[in-house]
Amino acid sequence: MAALEASSQASNPPAAVEGPYGPVRLKWHKLRTHLAEAPFKRSNLALGWQLGASLEIDILATADRRFAVLHDPTLGPSTTGRGRVSRLPIASMRGLFHRAADGTRDPDAPVLSLADLVAPLRSLQRSPSANLQLDLKLLEGHALPDSAVADAAAAVAGLGDAIVVGSHHLDDARRLVAAIPGARLGYDPMLAVSRRPALRNPERLLRHIERRRTGLNLAYLRFDTIVAAESQGFPLVKHLLDLGIETDAWTVNPGVGVSDAILHPLLEAKVRQITTDAPSEIFRLIGFSANAVP
Repeated sequence: MAALEASSQASNPPAAVEGPYGPVRLKWHKLRTHLAEAPFKRSNLALGWQLGASLEIDILATADRRFAVLHDPTLGPSTTGRGRVSRLPIASMRGLFHRAADGTRDPDAPVLSLADLVAPLRSLQRSPSANLQLDLKLLEGHALPDSAVADAAAAVAGLGDAIVVGSHHLDDARRLVAAIPGARLGYDPMLAVSRRPALRNPERLLRHIERRRTGLNLAYLRFDTIVAAESQGFPLVKHLLDLGIETDAWTVNPGVGVSDAILHPLLEAKVRQITTDAPSEIFRLIGFSANAVP
């Protein structure tokens, strides 16, 4: 298999890599293009939108039932702010910034509402393959209010065919998708797996997803879950494809343990997307692996 450049400019981070069964998208986790940078950078969103990348942001409801682009239930230490997101109005986050890996604030990564982050996309040329996943986060014991659903729908109005709503919380993700014409639906069952160990059996996990397949376009699975299923001789990803459900393998980053022994089974399993904070490095590793094949 040979690597596929996602852009004609070698300096741009890749949006896809060629696998044995066709292109595999490299999703920019938290909009990152390398591990050390701050999440949710505006410039990366604009770049990926124009390059045709799969992009991902996390959204959390604030005290005034607006969606903020945040991963954690508290502002610190990942941003320059402090406090629990669910107890703060969106206006109180103005002037805050996300931090890079070294702890420095990044002026290109302000803490923004969903509406403010995506607003510039309407004036940019979108590559047809570009899509934006809204990873819906819900705090334990917190319901998703109708007003927050309305806020998300208004924030991405006119962009629906590029939107994917993914979550551990499938019923709430369905509500968002229903409010966003053209949006697609993704389900991450790994929270259910952590609560029900029997679902670690890939056949049972398949049945769990199959029972929830109505309207489902994507399944988000931990990469080691996929590799384990393949090693047991159970083609979980292929069975999902037979149901019309593509698989995203998360989160694959360079480092100890990420080698051909991981990447090769993922590609052979026919994953359609790999979530990563380092798309250029994963692109390089897959290309190196391909070139090493006699």
